Amino acid sequence: MTSLIWLFVGFVVVPTTIWIALATHYHFRWLWLRWFVSLFPLVVVGTSLAVLPLVPWVLAVWFGLLVITIAWWFSLRPKSDLDWAMGMEVLPRAEIVGDTLCVRQFRNFSYEAEDKPITRYEERTYDLSRLSSLDYFLTHWSGPVMAHTLVSFGFDDGQFLCVSVEARRQRWQSYSPLWGLFRAYHLMFVLGDERDIVRLRTNIRRDRVYMYRLRLPPEHLRRLLLDYASRVEKLATQPAWYNTVSSNCTTNLFYRGHASVPWWMKLGIFLNGFSGRTMYRLGYLSDSLPFKELQARSDIRERALAAGDAADFSQQIRAQLVMPALCISGGHGTRTRNPLRGN
Repeated sequence: MTSLIWLFVGFVVVPTTIWIALATHYHFRWLWLRWFVSLFPLVVVGTSLAVLPLVPWVLAVWFGLLVITIAWWFSLRPKSDLDWAMGMEVLPRAEIVGDTLCVRQFRNFSYEAEDKPITRYEERTYDLSRLSSLDYFLTHWSGPVMAHTLVSFGFDDGQFLCVSVEARRQRWQSYSPLWGLFRAYHLMFVLGDERDIVRLRTNIRRDRVYMYRLRLPPEHLRRLLLDYASRVEKLATQPAWYNTVSSNCTTNLFYRGHASVPWWMKLGIFLNGFSGRTMYRLGYLSDSLPFKELQARSDIRERALAAGDAADFSQQIRAQLVMPALCISGGHGTRTRNPLRGN
């Protein structure tokens, strides 16, 4: 019996105590208070293990801390009126009337440096009947494995609508994937100009950015854009939590609200830096080139640097874009497939 109790301590008490420490750590602005509240459960449980009988006192102390923390955790509610970080103060709005999409609070910043944006919000309208393409961006900000994903809808009148799902931070917070596991950030959509959203990453942060044209028919593009617009409006009135694993840039662009996630895309949630290769292998990118060559031609950073803040930035970064055919072959002839829905 004693061995079983100690196994319980090792596999349940210790991990949950660490979770209590982490869950509380990221919710306090002042560093000293952050460390105090996170070290408190570790010290209390550790001291109890050293000086108190394991049964019942140590387990009672641990269980009491766990119940209090869980009650506090579920009492947390996302808010909209916090002191947001620069560039995250304003949420976009999207209204659809017939074939017209009107985006308000459309972001079109320009930058001298990452922390010195010239803020500018505009109103843009798009004719959904002219929706023609979807480009998939992978921004490698931390090596080849992890990437920020975003998409850009193209219209045959030359306009582009860039969509980025991001962790909405308070002014005192920095971004960390670990913080994002513990309700430290809120969820936000950014609808904006590629000269802002893409150029920030290629020209200002100097991230390695790849852009791929996805193989999707217009009706699927429209459905996806309408879904984004609906969720943009919902977030404006019903704030939601960001989560590094379950509600991040990739899950919200591709999986949210779908009944099931295709098995081949589940790994992409965690290792989304490799998602370009996965889409290529399954036929959703152009297969006219080997993937290594396609990837090399899809690297847009040098073209973006050369374009600078030119009015035709979007056209210049697409100078070597490899165009896929619309249809791919299935087991019963040729048909169109949607990689974002796994059908």
